[in-house]
Amino acid sequence: MGKFAIKLLLFAAVFLIFDKLFIIVAHFSAETEADKRLEYLVNGEVNKDIIIVGSSTGSRDIIASQIEDATGLSTYNLCYPGSNVEFHEFILRTLVKFNAPPKIALLVVDDNVELLYDESIIFRKDRLYPLVKYQYIWKELSKWEDRDKLFSNFLVLNRLNKYNFDLREKRFTPIDTIRDCGSMPISWKPEDMDFDYVSGERIYPEDKELPEKVKAYSKIIETCNTNNINLVVIFPPVYQTHSKSFENRIRELSGEGAYFYIYNTENPIYRNEDNYFDETHLMQDAAIEFTNELVIYLNDLIENEINITN
Repeated sequence: MGKFAIKLLLFAAVFLIFDKLFIIVAHFSAETEADKRLEYLVNGEVNKDIIIVGSSTGSRDIIASQIEDATGLSTYNLCYPGSNVEFHEFILRTLVKFNAPPKIALLVVDDNVELLYDESIIFRKDRLYPLVKYQYIWKELSKWEDRDKLFSNFLVLNRLNKYNFDLREKRFTPIDTIRDCGSMPISWKPEDMDFDYVSGERIYPEDKELPEKVKAYSKIIETCNTNNINLVVIFPPVYQTHSKSFENRIRELSGEGAYFYIYNTENPIYRNEDNYFDETHLMQDAAIEFTNELVIYLNDLIENEINITN
């Protein structure tokens, strides 16, 4: 073997050893995370009777511990602010892969952008990067990243992102403080926050739906059907008239097996600006009221409609 080939092999060996040192970075980045919910999922630690899936409306407006106390069923909130339906599908798929399927899944939909393009709701890759030490997480993340999969299977460094190299201990922000039950109700409001109530029916633009989002929503329905999960689709309060055309579209996609809960549109608290953090998120007291409405519906559903003993 020539000298050049020997040097090349030595370089490759040293580089591979150097690369493996980044395993420490990958492991430590998971340890510094404040939000542990996704890691709990992968480790099979979320075995609950009721789970809540959605974006920030679900995390702010529904208090899982309140549902648990009122129904006697263990409840956990898996809603992620800024997440889209493709991320929600991933969360539910991960849940049933590593944990016992819940008896009830509460899917909180965003009126009316659930299936449309909206830059404020995305697939939360930043929640996956700290957990790239898990092969399952990296496999999912690689679908969303333009990286050489062959190299990533062998080189740890090729899996890492800027999130992994921020090894400071993460802390909750005032607005994203997660309770033990997974919920994040808002107890404070910025000064001079002002917005107007939007009245009148809003026509849902079905022609602007993104096929990938429709597909993800359909996969959620399929996952629930396959795993005998009772699906309840939740339409939470927003500071505007409830969109009936959006509701009809969601009902159409959900099929006959799903249940639906629309917030009490006659309740005056949902027309009071003081009860909102912004146009789409309730303040804590209003979230307690909405959760109580939901509890009444769920208790009735459990008593008269669905069997959760199997």
